[in-house]
Amino acid sequence: MPSVKNMLSVPAGLSLCVWLTGAAVAETVSVSKTCPPGGVCTVTGNTPIIGRFRTNGSLFNWEALYTGSPTEARRFWVSQGGANMATTQLTTNAGDIQGTATLPTGIWFISIQTFQMGPGNYAVFGPGVFGDPHITTTNGIHYDFQGAGEFVMLKHPGKYEVQTRMTPVATTGPLPANPHTGLSTCVSINTAAGVRAGRQRVTYQPNISGQPDPSGLQLRIDGVLVSGRVYGKILEDGSKIWKDAITGELRIEHRDYTGVRVTPHWWASQNLWYLDVDMTPPPASAGISGEVRPDGWLPALADGSSMGAKPADLHDRYAALYVKFADSWRVNDSTTLFDYAPGTSTKTYTMRTWPGEGGQCELLFTVPVKGVDIAVAEQACKAIQSPRFKKFCVFDVMVTGNRGFGRSYAVAQGLPKSRGKSPNGKPCEGKDCAPATVP
Repeated sequence: MPSVKNMLSVPAGLSLCVWLTGAAVAETVSVSKTCPPGGVCTVTGNTPIIGRFRTNGSLFNWEALYTGSPTEARRFWVSQGGANMATTQLTTNAGDIQGTATLPTGIWFISIQTFQMGPGNYAVFGPGVFGDPHITTTNGIHYDFQGAGEFVMLKHPGKYEVQTRMTPVATTGPLPANPHTGLSTCVSINTAAGVRAGRQRVTYQPNISGQPDPSGLQLRIDGVLVSGRVYGKILEDGSKIWKDAITGELRIEHRDYTGVRVTPHWWASQNLWYLDVDMTPPPASAGISGEVRPDGWLPALADGSSMGAKPADLHDRYAALYVKFADSWRVNDSTTLFDYAPGTSTKTYTMRTWPGEGGQCELLFTVPVKGVDIAVAEQACKAIQSPRFKKFCVFDVMVTGNRGFGRSYAVAQGLPKSRGKSPNGKPCEGKDCAPATVP
């Protein structure tokens, strides 16, 4: 049985959708179910095998948004036997919409093809950083961190490390206050990533010449450029790397079921790439996306000490997040995983005054981007079903005017790659349960 903690229930009359979040997988794995009255349900998934995901024994979080009628099943089930089996229930009560759980390491499936799960959208995803850096921690806390420089996202000594480079973007005004931090700051985006695999470094970053290159990012292993498609390249420690030649998506999987997925997106008006990063760390990993413990309002510092209670004064809160916390996880010349052009270093990308306190979000010699109203943002993000990603998407489009965030969050939530059938109110039997690949 899993370890399960349920957080919230919803009355039967409300319309909700189901998403599973946390440190369980290196990429979003989503499925959905639609059921016509009296007919056979259709299920779709964003992986070739419907609902398949990996766990590594870490805590993960789940949340729910059901789309069926109040009489249809409102529970969350998983199984190791396939999507047409339901053996382990994550919900305690019908209508629970979020919680935490752990599952044994291995391959699992969201039980979307069973009658125990009603219509809705279901997904699993690990800690990560998306868009104008929206952080999801290993225990499912969401907060924004708009630093400028290179930082440790997650690290486990000797096993795992992911670093990202955050680049400031000038805007005409500050962002709305973040619900978790209560701070109104400026825009940053992730523009490069570095990953440790045993004794080797893997970097995925723009052309180190500094010239914008819309053709794609550069992949390097220990500083050596690797061109074209990469399919299952094996590193010294047994880790494997995949790079999609068309989308540029980079995936690194370690032998212990940990891993990372980096998805690049081109922002044409700014001539730069920005990255979304999904992570599957080992238990007890720490960093910007580390666990927010009960004794602190942010993840722990690099030395393991707590950030303590959230300061009441906004200036003190800003200093705590963007000075004390940021500097704790900022990389230096001896800890960086990145590759640099001659004459440059991690200091080249460091801007300690960003984000500006008091709404100062302009950059010298840079034309600030202009935001759009909420109606335009919602239209750009209409394809997003995940409540979390929908919120992030609308926010990012509004403050930057970049409608491309609608496409990038659609990719983050997962595009359908498989289709099958499931029962509607009765056990799954025969051909109605057989999955098929989307044409």
